[in-house]
Amino acid sequence: MYHLTVQTLNKTREETSKMKQRPTKATNDGHSTLPQSHQYPERHGSHHQLCQFIKHIPFATAMLDKEMCYIATSGMWLQYWQLESDEIIGNQHDRVFPNLPELWHQQAEKCLLGIIDQFDLEHLIAVPVDNGLMQWVKWNVKSWHTDEGIIGGLIISTEEITSDKQLQQQQELTQLATDNAADAIFWITVGGKICYTNKQGCNFLGYSESELLELTIHDIDLKLSLEVWQTHWQKVKNQNYLRFESNFLTKKGDILPVEVNVNYLEFKGNEYQCAFVRNISQQNNINLHLREAKEPLQAVLNAVPGLVSWVDADLRYIGVNQHLANAYNLPIETFINQEVGFLQTSPEFNDFVYEFFAKPDWSYAKEVTTNVRGNSRIYLIVAQKYYRDEVSLPSAVFVGLDITERLEMEASLRNSQERFRQQAYQLEQTLQKLNSTTTQLIQKQKMSFLGQLVTGIVHEVNNPVNFISGNIAHAINEVKDLLHLVDIYQKNYPSLLPKVESEIEDIELDFIQEDLPKLLESIMAGAERIQDVVRSLKQFSTAEEESIKAVDIHKGLDSTLLILQHQFQGKGGCPDINLIKNYGSLPKVECYPGQLNQVFMHILTNAIDSLEEKHEDLVAKNICHQPFEPEILISTNVKDYSVEISIADNGYGMTEEISSRIFEPLFTTKHTEKNIGLGLSISQELIVEKHHGKLYCNSRGRESTEFVIEIPIKLER
Repeated sequence: MYHLTVQTLNKTREETSKMKQRPTKATNDGHSTLPQSHQYPERHGSHHQLCQFIKHIPFATAMLDKEMCYIATSGMWLQYWQLESDEIIGNQHDRVFPNLPELWHQQAEKCLLGIIDQFDLEHLIAVPVDNGLMQWVKWNVKSWHTDEGIIGGLIISTEEITSDKQLQQQQELTQLATDNAADAIFWITVGGKICYTNKQGCNFLGYSESELLELTIHDIDLKLSLEVWQTHWQKVKNQNYLRFESNFLTKKGDILPVEVNVNYLEFKGNEYQCAFVRNISQQNNINLHLREAKEPLQAVLNAVPGLVSWVDADLRYIGVNQHLANAYNLPIETFINQEVGFLQTSPEFNDFVYEFFAKPDWSYAKEVTTNVRGNSRIYLIVAQKYYRDEVSLPSAVFVGLDITERLEMEASLRNSQERFRQQAYQLEQTLQKLNSTTTQLIQKQKMSFLGQLVTGIVHEVNNPVNFISGNIAHAINEVKDLLHLVDIYQKNYPSLLPKVESEIEDIELDFIQEDLPKLLESIMAGAERIQDVVRSLKQFSTAEEESIKAVDIHKGLDSTLLILQHQFQGKGGCPDINLIKNYGSLPKVECYPGQLNQVFMHILTNAIDSLEEKHEDLVAKNICHQPFEPEILISTNVKDYSVEISIADNGYGMTEEISSRIFEPLFTTKHTEKNIGLGLSISQELIVEKHHGKLYCNSRGRESTEFVIEIPIKLER
């Protein structure tokens, strides 16, 4: 493919203006003509008339001599190719169009030699009038003759055919798509004659194209006989479209079930039906296998002693068992594709279905009261989700067991020992499945008992401490007064009796005067310390309080740290734990303070255990390259509409496997006598469910562990 760009044309113009051109002279009409030596001998004959005709023809046309030099051009030619007459007349054609295809030159040479009279050639070329865009141009080239009948040169004309070419390509593409469509396509006339079929139509029926075009639709469609054809034609014409199933007869005599989608079309005054035909043999076999598989399944479901239904994600019945259909005295088919609740007899069951599909849970059970034939019955509904295929939303199966009589029996035996034994057995079976939940409840009960115990101890300790702290201040003032009095007495009565002086020396009055105030201040400080501990215990012991309070998170952290202060002191050769507080500016946060303190306690205890474990491991392995400095960093800050509390330690971190299970109930990597694996599980429940927050762990191999708590500043109630 040869291309001619605008730049090439401009360059050609520059080159042609610079190169030595044939001498020309201007005529009275303003057109340049060839010099006398190059003009054709007859100026007034047919040659001259042809030149004048070319100049004024309303098409893009040019006239060349045998040397392929321009003799004359039309105004349309100059305008279309953006050329000037003085830069083209007398110049060779291949200088103006240097990038024409080689075939063009070959055919032009044949015309000049008289081998052919004319030729047409289509190709892409840059057209200046279209801003240099590549367009399809059709060249028409023919030879012209002198009065003597000798070939004098060529007459060339161009025509832009881009739109025609694009339309042709679109038609070819459409035809290609139709010919190679996956479905068989047939065009049928009013008389039933097949006037077109694609490759699939031939492959489908085993005929060649010529054989099929000799047939009518009655020859291949067993249901469209000649007798019913006109009725069928009119029906399609009235509806413009019709979809139906039929049977096609192949060349070998096989009968194929097909699905036909036919359209009514009018084209150039003729009426046609365009039929798209698809072989549904495989689909019918699949449906048959599904029906065969469904029958034993339906038999199993009918044998279930309860009401069974399965519902799609759009809350419509996929099917029911015979027991459910009999309960409402309806056939099974009545339920299929009906919305749940169409009978308007079981609003509780309807709510249960809606609730279950809205939940992320895959299984659920609930007792539901429903009305069956005018009688109120209680059913235990067990639901389980499942996927029907890889792309659809989950469906669900619901099994309802009638427990009305059982509940009535339990009510009548409520005060008997046998009922309690039965109930205990049932609870034992249930508790085996809910072991982790039960253990958490037990732990909560222990914490509640511990809170009550701590509350009692705090109350008993608080009274004498308040007595001491309340009186020690008076004692300090009174002792100061007595010591001041002794000082005045010594100054005013310097001479003392020997017995008094001896007693002063024995009791070391000077030391007492100096030490007694310090002693009382120490007692005061100790009392205040006990009060701080009592306050922390009192605040921590409110873990089971359900009231929401706006509290200072930092005070809760400090009270928890105060209780755990003794664990920060080194023991067993382990150095003291360095505590770093990086508190931000936090507003008061609405929360359950006692529960939040319990979370702090679990996470801090876990961090302390990790630090002690790392120290013991380093000592056991005699790894002493650098002394281990245990450290806990507590950071707080505001994050959007929440507060973030981070508790990090430099103990051993966790592997991905352990960190993925760290919040599982009863999961622990420590000795069970030291930790039963509930602290972090309970903490996550308190943060996520009670406070609508987040609790997650970031662990970097065996280097450090960070627990992050995020809770909203205002708790939704």
